[in-house]
Amino acid sequence: MLGFTVLSFTNPPEDVLVASEPNSVSPSAEILDRTRDTPVSPTNTVRDSTKEKLDVIVKSLAEKGRCRITLKVTPATGDSFYTGYDGRSGQVITDFNQPFEIGSCSKMLTATSILQLVEQKKLSLEDKLSDILNRPELLEGLMVTDSADYLGEIRLKNLLNHTSGLPEYFLDDDLMEIGIHGDSTLRFTPAQLVRMAKRLHEPQFKPGAQFKYTNTNYILLGMLIEQYTSLTFQEYIRQNILQKAGLKNTYFPSIDSIPGRAPGYYEGKPSQMPATLAGAAGEIVSTLDDMDLFIRSWARGDFYKSKAMMEQVRSSHYNPMGGGITYGLGVLNIGSALGHAGQTFGFQSYMGALPNGTSFAFGIDDANESAWNLAMILAELLKTP
Repeated sequence: MLGFTVLSFTNPPEDVLVASEPNSVSPSAEILDRTRDTPVSPTNTVRDSTKEKLDVIVKSLAEKGRCRITLKVTPATGDSFYTGYDGRSGQVITDFNQPFEIGSCSKMLTATSILQLVEQKKLSLEDKLSDILNRPELLEGLMVTDSADYLGEIRLKNLLNHTSGLPEYFLDDDLMEIGIHGDSTLRFTPAQLVRMAKRLHEPQFKPGAQFKYTNTNYILLGMLIEQYTSLTFQEYIRQNILQKAGLKNTYFPSIDSIPGRAPGYYEGKPSQMPATLAGAAGEIVSTLDDMDLFIRSWARGDFYKSKAMMEQVRSSHYNPMGGGITYGLGVLNIGSALGHAGQTFGFQSYMGALPNGTSFAFGIDDANESAWNLAMILAELLKTP
């Protein structure tokens, strides 16, 4: 099950490269090989051949999952193409402008914001959470386990790369979680979410001991952004990321009205997450074009003043998630594609950038349909120019 380590993606299993959830679809060798012998010397032929393969792959996954999948790919040349299929209606998709919930893809924007503050020396990766967050009453008891309190050992880097050991604020059962919090009009504060984590779960491990994807980490990062900038985390991201990269169709549903927003589903039933239940961990609604603009700007290092900061993000503080995938400072490395995954109550998504300058972004409108398969296929298929 998804486990609503939500907003992120289920952690991939250790022994396979592609998710093996009960309802996920394994990538077919036949799909990948169908056009392998097509001549690929001219650039436009390579592009057309790749698009043909992805048309087949997306249609196959959408039909098997009875869901809607939309995908954008941008090669290094900038010659973008789209593909999409609606597995419910059996129709090829031609409109790729609908905004949809991108879930924990939002975490890349939150992490980038924090790292901008690190670059400005307002924060340090080695700072202790208990020293930098002025909410001692909120943090009290959050990391007490086996008669020991490990709060003082959590550092900023542990929040960014999910090695803090903090408890999760989501329930372990997906359907129960949706049943309790499936009303999109519900409102939560970040402090309420942290208290929820404290009430529902024990600390998971000693800080730094291992990796465990935990949304509580990013709720706290959002609180730090607000404390150190005197802006809401939404406004900080809007000013320092969205406007800088030219993202004009990216929204925060907790405060924005969203025209033409796509509906999401869980096991074929309409489902929408309360925006404030996700917050800085994953509330953003965006489009394929904006996701692609962001990941390409991010990959160029546009959000940092120094090349050293971007190099640190690319190369350090990674931990294994399983299946050969690693997680660093708010970024996933999947088959050399750097980016992030997203999952809400109604969607799964992914955006990634490869070393050869190619980028991709996609959305799946049923949260029960794993995005790992398509992300793995894209990382492999697009790795050559």
